[in-house]
Amino acid sequence: MTSPSAVPDVRESCLRVAGRASHVRIDGAALSSLAGELAAGRPVIPAWEEDHAGSGDAEEGAGWTLVLSALNFCFWEDEPRWRVEGADGYMALAAAMRRAVRDGVPVHRADHVAAWSVAELAEMLRGDPGGPAGPPLLAERHEVTVELARWLVREHGGSALSPLAAASSAAGFAVELASRLRGFRDVAVHRGEPVAFLKRAQIAAYDCATALGDEAPAGLRDRGGLTAFADYKVPQVLRACGVLEYSPSLADTVDARVELAAGSEAEVEIRATAVVAVDRLAALSGIEACAVDTLLWWRGQGLREPPYHRTRTIWY
Repeated sequence: MTSPSAVPDVRESCLRVAGRASHVRIDGAALSSLAGELAAGRPVIPAWEEDHAGSGDAEEGAGWTLVLSALNFCFWEDEPRWRVEGADGYMALAAAMRRAVRDGVPVHRADHVAAWSVAELAEMLRGDPGGPAGPPLLAERHEVTVELARWLVREHGGSALSPLAAASSAAGFAVELASRLRGFRDVAVHRGEPVAFLKRAQIAAYDCATALGDEAPAGLRDRGGLTAFADYKVPQVLRACGVLEYSPSLADTVDARVELAAGSEAEVEIRATAVVAVDRLAALSGIEACAVDTLLWWRGQGLREPPYHRTRTIWY
């Protein structure tokens, strides 16, 4: 079996970064205003398409969703953008996987995915005519996804439900993924100290619980330990709402659409302060942090200004 690696606590390490950040700060008044808006509106998270997680049983839904989570990162690019059936970004990924299911590709089966070649993944993710052939970082997507599938085959008999059923909570499952799989171990370093985000590991747990609904294992339904899924869209929305304030130099860099290096001090501070801000919004609004994150992510669809920060990375 794969030996687990220790994973720092997301909340504790992000709080530590936010407390000493020099590039990003949280505006308390703007945060309180947004929390009041969320609490008063009690907004409903939009529903996915009926076949978003496949149309089979719980095992198929779990396998489909875990593969989706493994592939779910780094879609930003200038026009022409990668699109599938007219959708871009995450929606294009989901559309490509639904198309593969219609074409008879068993994307939910770990034994099948474990044997994928880069070319087979490229075929599944093929873009619409006239645009890019596929998304950025194709080789990295292949590596992360095959690693996940081989772990499921090796340690869970190919079952995606097995590790979900064994989890004590959604956050516990996220830590299990991050401790076992390099491609889910989203841990950066800030001033010599580790800081965990576990974006894709946490969203894998959240999305599996959502996809399985009443069939989700009991532990997976406990989502209280999940934090914000630190990416580029939620910080963009928080900045647009005045909750996150960037230093002048960072604001100039982001607004000029200049790429930030993955793991750079400013990039880590953007992600960490977003996690802390969402936790505070959750506390003030009475809405779980993961649900606040999802509401903000939906709000950010179509948001162009201020721009999101740009980072090439497998973590988000």
